Amino acid sequence: MKEFRVPAGLSVAFAALAASALGFAASASAQQPPAAPSASFAQSGSGRAAAPSAQSATRYEDATSQRSFVLEQRGKEAIVKFEDSPEVMVLQAVPAQRGDTFLLDDAGKTMFRLTEQGNLVSYVDNKDGAPASLAGYAAPLSAPPMAASLNEMRVNAAAKLTKLAGHDVTIFGTAEFAKYEAWAAEALTNVVRGVERANGPAGRVATKLNAVRMTPAKSATVTFRDGELLLGVNPAEGYLGRPPADAIALAMTAARSSN
Repeated sequence: MKEFRVPAGLSVAFAALAASALGFAASASAQQPPAAPSASFAQSGSGRAAAPSAQSATRYEDATSQRSFVLEQRGKEAIVKFEDSPEVMVLQAVPAQRGDTFLLDDAGKTMFRLTEQGNLVSYVDNKDGAPASLAGYAAPLSAPPMAASLNEMRVNAAAKLTKLAGHDVTIFGTAEFAKYEAWAAEALTNVVRGVERANGPAGRVATKLNAVRMTPAKSATVTFRDGELLLGVNPAEGYLGRPPADAIALAMTAARSSN
């Protein structure tokens, strides 16, 4: 059994990342209409991350795929959402040579590289990397919309997981998030995505799943033990407070390989 804790803070490389991001925003302002600057990774005098501005996200376009995406900085962390996908991913920063910073997804795959000059390189659809052009600024990524009530979404998620597992899968704990239904629903959506990814073409990992249990926690965690997927969720942290789909997939595949 392994517990996967979603990092609550990224490495000190964000100090360099902050300076680059701010410099990039300043140089781009000559080409873009006036807009509020993107949020900074810089720290406030109290040591806490500075609060993001009312317009803290940046929209880019991938040169290879022509896909647009929104990259948002929140304190020492960043989240990204492609406009053709409903999934929001949390990115981790890893320092690279020449002052550059790599941004990785939860599976450890390189998504972007932010150069010391403030240019963004995308590896999403090009393993060699392609430039991502600044397309403007965007409003912060807000809570995901709910297509149905939390209970209906729980029933729907349980039905999908039951189909993947080949037997009944029960979901517990959603009642504890009655005041934060949107984030509980987002966590459930990630569970389905994560189990689907872990299952893969062979379709064997999901057969080990019997139940999903959600509990309030200080930080996002995920553990797969004795057929039960345990999720620690902190709604106050928004997207950063729920286990991402890739972390869920990793927890399930790691547990299978250790058996």
